[in-house]
Amino acid sequence: MAERNSALVGTAIIAGAVVLATYLFGNAIVRTRTGGNEIKVTGSARKDIDSDFIAWTGKVAYRASNLNDGFKSVKGSVVTLVEYLKTKGLSDKEIVIGAVQTTPLFEQQQNPNYDNQSSFRIIKGYDVSQAVTVRSAQVELVEKVSRDSTDLISKGVPLESSNPQFFYTKIGDVKREILGNAAEDARKRAQEIASKSGGSLGEVRGARMSPLQITPRYDFEIYDAGYNDLSSKEKSITAVVTMTFGVH
Repeated sequence: MAERNSALVGTAIIAGAVVLATYLFGNAIVRTRTGGNEIKVTGSARKDIDSDFIAWTGKVAYRASNLNDGFKSVKGSVVTLVEYLKTKGLSDKEIVIGAVQTTPLFEQQQNPNYDNQSSFRIIKGYDVSQAVTVRSAQVELVEKVSRDSTDLISKGVPLESSNPQFFYTKIGDVKREILGNAAEDARKRAQEIASKSGGSLGEVRGARMSPLQITPRYDFEIYDAGYNDLSSKEKSITAVVTMTFGVH
């Protein structure tokens, strides 16, 4: 089974790379045919990154007949949740307790003084909730906590656990590197096409960067408006640069 999974991943990588290369190279050829004394090509570069920051939110929610009971229930469960997080190795600086949220629950009733021709609303209870968010560089730890925190339900804590969000905080550094690599890729493509057409590559006449693509590790799709994946711990960042060169 492991060998089969490895083969499938390898196939996906090859297929994705072929699709991306076909798109970029085909784009270059079309633009060359219509470019006259200049050539416009698209180059790309891709780099794998591992998330170095994580955010996860757990929310405690109760339905109570009055606000006082709701507040007490939420407060007690939030204390239990925070203590649980600290026992797992998280500090106060990594734990953010949100404001209490309340929503009144209304019930429509008929007015007996008007032969059921009119009605009014009364408050039958309240939904009371409070969120606790963890923001931390301890990615592996918080990811595990997000999975295991539902164990608190067996202790009477009505916890709603959200999916963690994964971030990479060094995008600025990687962006400069990967844009340079994409520009170099574009130049090499242009040189190859120019030489095979009997010409030589001239000066740069223009350059345009497409929005960065931060996708799950094995996603090779290109999104016109860019993409910033927060659902995957292992990601890839792709830069696409379109450059115009003179041709002699």
